[in-house]
Amino acid sequence: MGVIMLVIGFCFFLFPAKKPNLIYGYPSVLAKKNSQNWRYAQKVNSLLLLVVGFICAGIGFLLKETGNTNYFIAEMLLIPLPIIGVFAGTEELLQRFDRRHAAKEAER
Repeated sequence: MGVIMLVIGFCFFLFPAKKPNLIYGYPSVLAKKNSQNWRYAQKVNSLLLLVVGFICAGIGFLLKETGNTNYFIAEMLLIPLPIIGVFAGTEELLQRFDRRHAAKEAER
């Protein structure tokens, strides 16, 4: 799972989605609000995918190398947690970004 997240993270990092769409990129309602939010969401989501992907891949590698295959089953059952963490983290950072951006616009 970690390797898959790494591949997706690298793709999103190297080739971020230019415009909002449902197929490629991070398409939340807040991300689609404006172009600044969209670009920021793509950047943050790709970085979080890379970080979590490295962590998951590292855990998987260590479990395999140490022969703890019983824990591999636990890792497979816990797959939704890092994915939820990536989405929750992206949304949290995007909300902060949007509030800062809205405050700057209100000052003008």
